[in-house]
Amino acid sequence: MEDQSAAEFSTSVPAWAEHDASSRDARLTRHLREVLSTHNRETVWSLTVDFMRSLGFVHALYGYSPDSRGARLGAPEDFQVLSTLRPEVTSAMVEGGHYLQSTTFHWALRNVGVGCWSMTAEECGLGPEFVVSPASMAFFEENGLMTGCCIGFPKERTRGNAVLSLIGDPARPQSDIDAIIAENEDVIFVAATVAHRCITSLPMELPRRKLTPRQREVLEWVAEGKTSADIATIMGLSVPTVEKHLRLAREALGVETTAHALIKASFLNQMFIADNQPDPFRHDARGVRLRRPGDGR
Repeated sequence: MEDQSAAEFSTSVPAWAEHDASSRDARLTRHLREVLSTHNRETVWSLTVDFMRSLGFVHALYGYSPDSRGARLGAPEDFQVLSTLRPEVTSAMVEGGHYLQSTTFHWALRNVGVGCWSMTAEECGLGPEFVVSPASMAFFEENGLMTGCCIGFPKERTRGNAVLSLIGDPARPQSDIDAIIAENEDVIFVAATVAHRCITSLPMELPRRKLTPRQREVLEWVAEGKTSADIATIMGLSVPTVEKHLRLAREALGVETTAHALIKASFLNQMFIADNQPDPFRHDARGVRLRRPGDGR
């Protein structure tokens, strides 16, 4: 599981978010341009959480399972998790399986759109047997995770699933959050979906799944249809060394065959990666955006 945290949101809601639709649309347009102009996942996340903060949410939690099939999630060690919650809260949420106790999380796995946390289990498509465990309810209450919404995304392929949770100010009732969503539902969905598409198209370098440059290069030549002998000649290596790189790539990706390694590396966007380019939107070590010189916004 990869977990990246950002600074805590402010709970203030600017006037434009509540009253000025033209300003809201202009801000959305500017925000989308910035997101689509960057090639860095941390910057995409920072820009997105800053935008959601401006709508009145105080935290965001995004989870992506690249190897999932439909509503069935893949291995937890392959999860990509981006969060503004404290690291220990995020870890407990995932490792303790508390996210599976959210009715709206299950709704978002199967639907496209914004699901308010005021939805009942029946409205989420769950049967009467679904009951939130006392341990998870205590966890949600203790950490201020009682108001918000979950966002489900369109599926581009049969593998991979993601959910974004936006969390409201614990001091405000769910009815206030529902009002924010009713006023800004399209804006929230568009901003969230663009962020999701960008994040899942950029390289995922999970700690246990990271390929070395040599391993990546060897796999790329295999994807081009080259044999180990061909690759050895192209790269100026011996055949046993090429086979060693392939073996280590399989081990890094947690698979048994080279064919599966190619598929897994593709899911993680770790192949045919473009060289690093200057990022037009600078960010610090936490992924928090830094203003550019002359940026008066």
